[in-house]
Amino acid sequence: MLTYLQELLDLSDNSFAGIIPSQLSGLNMLEALNLSHNTLNGSIPPSFKGMISLSSMDVSYNNLEGPVPHIKFLEEAPVEWFVHNKHLCGTVKALPPCNLIQKGGKGKKFRPILLGVAAAAGISVLFITALVTWQRRKMKSVEQSENGAGNTKVFSVWNFDGGDVCKQIFEATENFNGTHCIGMGGNGSVYRAQLPTGEIFAVKKIHMTEDDELIFKREVDALMSIRHRNIVKLFGYCSAVHVKFLVYEYMDRGSLSRYLENHNTAIELDWMRRINIVKDVDNALSYIHHDCFAPIVHRDITSNNILLDLEFRACISDFGIAKILDVEASNCTKLAGTKGYLAPELAYTTRVTEKCDVYSFGVLVFELFMGCHPGDFLLSLSMAKESTTLKDLLDARLPLPEAETTSEIFRVIMAAVQCLDPNPLHRPTTLHVTRMFSTAEVHGNRDHLHADIIIPVFYQ
Repeated sequence: MLTYLQELLDLSDNSFAGIIPSQLSGLNMLEALNLSHNTLNGSIPPSFKGMISLSSMDVSYNNLEGPVPHIKFLEEAPVEWFVHNKHLCGTVKALPPCNLIQKGGKGKKFRPILLGVAAAAGISVLFITALVTWQRRKMKSVEQSENGAGNTKVFSVWNFDGGDVCKQIFEATENFNGTHCIGMGGNGSVYRAQLPTGEIFAVKKIHMTEDDELIFKREVDALMSIRHRNIVKLFGYCSAVHVKFLVYEYMDRGSLSRYLENHNTAIELDWMRRINIVKDVDNALSYIHHDCFAPIVHRDITSNNILLDLEFRACISDFGIAKILDVEASNCTKLAGTKGYLAPELAYTTRVTEKCDVYSFGVLVFELFMGCHPGDFLLSLSMAKESTTLKDLLDARLPLPEAETTSEIFRVIMAAVQCLDPNPLHRPTTLHVTRMFSTAEVHGNRDHLHADIIIPVFYQ
């Protein structure tokens, strides 16, 4: 019935038995399906051919047999998606044709070839399997194991030989040598680690102070329960007596702040890419505020914590000071965040709400389109109670946008203005902002470049 489910349905590592329900083919918008590591039998339903958005389907480690439906994206599918089943066959290059299976008597003729391919896959199969299953680990079990007798190191990066993987990370970073460091933060340093498999990860090594260890646990707690295309993926972590680190997906282009600071990279961020970055961040915030088991407030939405991949997809990172809200509690906490992005109410209250992130998001939007932090500019306007025009706001390093793009930028900026309202009750939710982006009406012939923008009183 989840007809709007889009990114992933992950049912791996359970004890599901029986046949695969053909009703799954009704998920027309689904992009990835993972049924691996169960005890499913029978064949893959032919109705799966109707799943036009599907681009990934892992059915490994089951008891499936028979033909794999002829779906175009499966023609070049890796063998890892099918290993450790009975007698799967079909047009997939990694599988034998079904006529060979029949002639060889229940697939005996072709089974050695499949086993050989599986063995050649070797480490990569284990690697992929482990990445899928790491989320089953709980922070509580890690702490219990660490406190156990004679247990000096506990690894929860992957669920097979964690010590071996940790060793690979140490080797890839040369024991966290500075030459591999790609960034530094308040509670740790980030390193680029390329493992023998060829996979590249960002490894955040935590400083070993008491406060930093608390931040480490908060980040794991927050990221273990969420998965979104615009939130940097946490693949695993190591919690040992003398070292703690987290393993993230590697974002090739680094932070948004670094891109904006440099003239050559800033001009790569054309207006449409900047609009899309705004929408990516809003989608991620809307997800953690409204779609998680409990609302999560990031508390440090800044250009330093927005990372970009090769396709300029934006992801929110650094959940070290995130707060998981309790609907039955006051959610009071000590002040945390980055000056210049803090919501004004935090000057007189310790109560954290989602509207704190909304305010930071408004600042980020102005920074993105201005090309620099907007603090002094917005402060001077609000104190003088004056207005400005969109043209005066836009980053001068880029040519002025075309009319259609200008209209969309104006729509985004006007949403950001509402996010900057000093009264948190008057700010929109991130879910409302998403609707504003998609449904707001823009007057067709209006000169948006010269339209007045009134900035609310700006506290910081």
